[in-house]
Amino acid sequence: MLRSLLVGEHGSRWTRVIAVLAISVPIILACNTRSVGEESGNQFQQSEIFPQTPEKDVDLLFVIDNSFSMGREQGNLKNNFPKLIDALRSESLGPSKECLATGNPDQCCNKGNVSGCAIPNVHIGVVSTDLGVGPYTQIENCGRPGGDGGILQNKPREPGCTGPKDAFVKYIEGVTNVPNADANKPIDAVKSAFQCIARLGTNGCGFEHTLESARLALTKGKNPGFVRDEALLAIVFITDEDDCSASDPQLFNPQQSLLQTLGPLTSFRCFEFGVTCDINNRNQIGPRKNCVPTPEGKSSLHAIESYVSFFKSLKTRPGRVLISAITGPTDSVQVNIEDSNPTLVPSCRSADSEAAPAIRIKALSDAFAPDSTFSTICTDDFGPALAALGRKIVGKLGGQCIQQPLLTQKGGVACQNGDTFGNGKACTANCLEDVSCQVTEVVNSGTANESSVTIPKCPSNLWYPADWEKDRDCGTSCPCWRIVKKSSACKPDTDNSTPYGLDILRSKEPAQGTVANMACRGSKTNWTDPALAQTFDACASQDQAGN
Repeated sequence: MLRSLLVGEHGSRWTRVIAVLAISVPIILACNTRSVGEESGNQFQQSEIFPQTPEKDVDLLFVIDNSFSMGREQGNLKNNFPKLIDALRSESLGPSKECLATGNPDQCCNKGNVSGCAIPNVHIGVVSTDLGVGPYTQIENCGRPGGDGGILQNKPREPGCTGPKDAFVKYIEGVTNVPNADANKPIDAVKSAFQCIARLGTNGCGFEHTLESARLALTKGKNPGFVRDEALLAIVFITDEDDCSASDPQLFNPQQSLLQTLGPLTSFRCFEFGVTCDINNRNQIGPRKNCVPTPEGKSSLHAIESYVSFFKSLKTRPGRVLISAITGPTDSVQVNIEDSNPTLVPSCRSADSEAAPAIRIKALSDAFAPDSTFSTICTDDFGPALAALGRKIVGKLGGQCIQQPLLTQKGGVACQNGDTFGNGKACTANCLEDVSCQVTEVVNSGTANESSVTIPKCPSNLWYPADWEKDRDCGTSCPCWRIVKKSSACKPDTDNSTPYGLDILRSKEPAQGTVANMACRGSKTNWTDPALAQTFDACASQDQAGN
């Protein structure tokens, strides 16, 4: 966030103006793993991709705002990062070294207790949002041309702490790259090493190039060894401002002769020349609606589409990139005038934080749904958001959890007898097998040797098993697919998923790298949202407006 050269620290962060040369300047400048087919009201054709062979490699990139207002938020991240690591523990990965050291691995790593389970093989890197402002180095905290340049930061930031010996934290098969780490407690070392390097400080440039920093960090050759070709990639953005990745550094020109066109040199420039709303007049105060990133050719910022394309291009298989954002919500966008300058009213406030609506970052997140999470930064506890990301990663590595409610061929919510949806509506029959889905298995996805085959639905006698992990004899029906309840992995209350997952029964193991593409008729409304029960019946169809 931008800091004023003229206004004291006690002033509102949203009215502070960088008044270079003592000027007050007015403003101006000039895909998705779910493919949406035909839509009708609350219904849509959703597609989800599930790996069918064991995976445990994950690359995590944290893009952390290091401008002057982010001290508390960085502390919040540091304190709650262990909740992300603990959420990555999975029974399928076996007991951790910590668990084995207790002598009771069956007790600390099982279906009911994963507290002693191992975590995936992770690379965890940190970059700042500081890329400078081109030639305008007189702007406070923006004096270094290129800023941090998307280079991974591994400098110890806390007294007496130990960071990784490489540019990023590494944990591979129970061994970490943290010097002098306890060999029996490598996961604890991972937690402490990240906490050591993640608190980047608050002297970074206040024009946050959040998305461009991520792009640079992930560009081949920039940070050697960090990104692994076959690893799942998760990019985590933590910022109290929207992205200001400028394609034209003229956006930051402080010259007085440009005041009429560029306006005041604050983060409002990033909004005005990177976002388009129903009202695009900086001098008209009040709410803004229908705000979206300004398209290519009409913006001074890099187009969101270019980042979507770049991040997806990093993996040959679709669904291999997750986006997570902890930033300002976008449900309230309002312009005010303070000290004769236009300013964005914070879209959220808490005891520790306030944030601008992150419209560009939200658009990026939406482009990766359902492989994305978006949470408010205005909270004193990032733990739930970080844990949700961890669970989503585990789900991508093998949980097979279905994100949005599936509908039957008649238009009702597909569910299992005894379950509830929409905050309490009961399912009184079994109708999971009545889903309108097609499952295709793909080998060598994204390569010249890609091939696919349609998997048939399992016969009725194989649905609703007493124990889906054990009842797997499909006989002559192999391979076939079914939808099963996965209580230990798919948790609607915490993960915004359904309680169900895809399950493919087989007589032999699939080839390494095989993925299943499940295309189904579904609802846009989340499983626990009361609106789901108001719109749809369980199993049977309901003819209501909006269906």
